[in-house]
Amino acid sequence: MRYEDYIKSDDSTAEDEKKILMDSIREHKPMVIVETGTHHGLTACYLAEVAKEYGGHVHTYDPYPHNADINVAQFPELPITVYKERGDSCSLPVIDWAFIDGYHEKEEVLSEIDAIFPRLSDGAVVFFHDTNGRNPFCDVPSAIEARDLSVEYIRTTNGIAKYIHKKKDNA
Repeated sequence: MRYEDYIKSDDSTAEDEKKILMDSIREHKPMVIVETGTHHGLTACYLAEVAKEYGGHVHTYDPYPHNADINVAQFPELPITVYKERGDSCSLPVIDWAFIDGYHEKEEVLSEIDAIFPRLSDGAVVFFHDTNGRNPFCDVPSAIEARDLSVEYIRTTNGIAKYIHKKKDNA
């Protein structure tokens, strides 16, 4: 299905990036998926389309009124919950996969990292969006560096970085 036929398609996740994200979900089969920066809900629909294949669920966060809840409601078969809150308000007990695409300034990304990362399961996959530096207001790489995260930068239309979470042993 082409969700952009039903939802305003000015979300910034490009086709090459959607493919990478959807392929990752197919590979890892995460049960709890978090997206920050819902915007109109277009990317969330694509992620949920894959997640429904195996019983996963997308939780997407954005405090701004872009009608994501109305847009997503057109597809009741998709496993999506829309929260009209900031991504750093996420209180899910466990997260298996995340797409951090909310705010793009360093301090805002740090706030989302600090809220989401303690909830990550071992082996959880996290993608950061807008890492290529084309937008002067985006400083996602500085937040990644500030938290000393080992990521793989992937060349895409807007740039994404992939992180695999490993729990630290308390022994």
